[in-house]
Amino acid sequence: MSQLFLVRHGQASFGAANYDQLSALGYQQSAWLGEHFAELGVQFSHVVTGTLARQKQTAASILETSGQCVSIETDSGFNEFDFHTLVSVYCHSCGIDVPDTKDGGRLFFQMLRKAIHAWSQDQLYVRTVELPSAQTPIHPALETWSEFYGRVSNAMQALCSDESEHNVLVVSSGGAMAMALSQILDCGVETLINLNMQTRNTGIHHLFFNAKGFQLAAFNNQPHLQRQGRLHALTYT
Repeated sequence: MSQLFLVRHGQASFGAANYDQLSALGYQQSAWLGEHFAELGVQFSHVVTGTLARQKQTAASILETSGQCVSIETDSGFNEFDFHTLVSVYCHSCGIDVPDTKDGGRLFFQMLRKAIHAWSQDQLYVRTVELPSAQTPIHPALETWSEFYGRVSNAMQALCSDESEHNVLVVSSGGAMAMALSQILDCGVETLINLNMQTRNTGIHHLFFNAKGFQLAAFNNQPHLQRQGRLHALTYT
């Protein structure tokens, strides 16, 4: 069977104007993961990311520090869902303000849990939303839950098209990874949300697969970070 190393991107720039960039710590996490793969002698036959900058930056850093020269393919099916838009649409529908991201975003992520539940039940069906801010009068369109489900499923199934035994690295994001695992494990939305919230930056989901499907071997491993002097690098954003 082939092996899939499904990795969440390194720490991004949560709370910044542009979230979709690795922080300095995010680059360090990615570099340490690359060194870990080199120590194990893991060689990747191909590497896939979504189209997001933080995902591609993570993959490039892993390859550089593991000493591998492999072209990076992109598949938008591995992109994260737009959680900022999701929370904004949910709060707007409830007539409440969007929580800020202070104190680590605790209130924001509490609201995100509620928003994902509503989204999964097709209660957030509005494609565009007018907001009170003059700077952002029209909210970006929100993909439906079924669209999110379908694109992640298609991206995972595309990995099974090659039946030869090989190692695949996929760098994605917490929500898309949780959706993939929920499909493999056939679990509900509450478990999907918990899987999403537990996945740390550069955490590794290790799976075996063939043309028949996937088998989960390990969830959210961080051997490259669970070392003396690196515990500060265990992050979730």
